[in-house]
Amino acid sequence: MKRWVCISLAVASMFAMAVIAVAGDEKKADAHGDPAAMAAWMAAATPGEHHEHLKKLAGNFDYTMKSWMDPSAPPMETTGKRTAHLLLGGRYLEEKITGDFMGTTFEGIGTLGYDNVGKQYVGTWIDNMSTGIMASHGTCGKDGWEMTGESLDPQTGKLVKSRHKLTMPDENTLFMEMWMPGPDGKEYKWMEMTCKRTS
Repeated sequence: MKRWVCISLAVASMFAMAVIAVAGDEKKADAHGDPAAMAAWMAAATPGEHHEHLKKLAGNFDYTMKSWMDPSAPPMETTGKRTAHLLLGGRYLEEKITGDFMGTTFEGIGTLGYDNVGKQYVGTWIDNMSTGIMASHGTCGKDGWEMTGESLDPQTGKLVKSRHKLTMPDENTLFMEMWMPGPDGKEYKWMEMTCKRTS
């Protein structure tokens, strides 16, 4: 019981600090908390240059995808739609993927943001072919986004790491790649997707 009371108090305190920071009332900040703490919360909450990169990924796209279930076999090829828009004042990007995969309808939803505190990009992925959530983190440089993800393997129940790369050959094209461990444990390219902007 004490643990839940402590958690509730912590959540309430964080909410109160956020309200004070957004209001920008210096007198209240002095009365309810350390000004240095308020400044840290403001810095954590304010979108910056890294969030500007997310705007490039928003829009509507048609995609073609190749996926290799077996690294020694030819890839499966599918097509579909990708839509993406900014959330919460440009702090996050949400993308939705729809298409056909192995004879069934595929739907997936991803989020991508930049964590000012952790100083890295962070993402999540869910789809209708699993009940888990993939979490990822990484960087963005001149060659695009490079992320590392973790998800549970349905066969073993253990965490499996994956590697993702997103580049933009031009402002209307996205090229996504994903690598996973193969049957021998070595990394191989599991998927590549080319998205062409339609609007």
